[in-house]
Amino acid sequence: MDLKQIAAFIKMKRKALGMTQAQLAERLAVSEKAVSRWETGRGTPDISLLLPLAHELHVEVGELLNATMQEDANQAVVQLLAYHEAAKHHRYGRSYFRMIGCYGLSALIFLCYLRFEYDPHVELNYLVRLGAVLAAAFTVVLANRIYEVHYAEKLKDKQRIQRFSQWIVFVYYAILLFNMVLFARYQFVHTFNLIPFATIAALVRQGNAWAISVNIAGNLLIFMPLSYFLYELFAIREWKMHLLISCMIVILIELAQYLLHVGVADVDDVWLCTFGMMLFYSGYRHWMRR
Repeated sequence: MDLKQIAAFIKMKRKALGMTQAQLAERLAVSEKAVSRWETGRGTPDISLLLPLAHELHVEVGELLNATMQEDANQAVVQLLAYHEAAKHHRYGRSYFRMIGCYGLSALIFLCYLRFEYDPHVELNYLVRLGAVLAAAFTVVLANRIYEVHYAEKLKDKQRIQRFSQWIVFVYYAILLFNMVLFARYQFVHTFNLIPFATIAALVRQGNAWAISVNIAGNLLIFMPLSYFLYELFAIREWKMHLLISCMIVILIELAQYLLHVGVADVDDVWLCTFGMMLFYSGYRHWMRR
């Protein structure tokens, strides 16, 4: 089975019909990159696409597989099996092992983060926590990007792997968030503040720049990714509903901190976190509508 000959045949037939790669991709509901991979020999059409591909190129499947002539039914079956084996061998190359390596590295980074996060003798800096989870998220997105570029042909496969990336990163983020606000806190704190701007004013009077930046910038930023997941994963895109759910989530977390004696139920945190989420929501929705 000569995959390069098949690649050249697909390209020749497409051009003979006056179709661009984009037009052929649209008719087959695949990405333009997938067609490009087929024609350069860097990839092979999925076996489920052989019949629609042959139809669009105005050839028989047997002719497409043999790339030179049509065969009888028995020979077509033999060619189909040979194509399946050749395509399978072609599929598991370097890109496949790079993808698996990225998934493994992502899991390892996140497990290391959890190992130190739950050690009461180790206090992780805010930025170290965030950096570890970002690194884990980046490597899983990179793995999925490799899959998307080298293996995803159908548009629904591309959408599926994007969704898969979002869910994994959401799980990472959710664990990070609950560790930071609840589970990985070992100091006993049991108080509340219902006076708006009281906490911020106290920090300003102290003049501690780090405390001010962590409290204000941290509260603004830490919940922004949650707004993204509400928008994309849970399809909460209407402004009022997004605001209501964002506010409810933050209030519940503040109440949980107070009830579990691991933090201050602070009204400043409620409006800062909610404002950060809605700020992200407004910017992201505007960008998506461009």
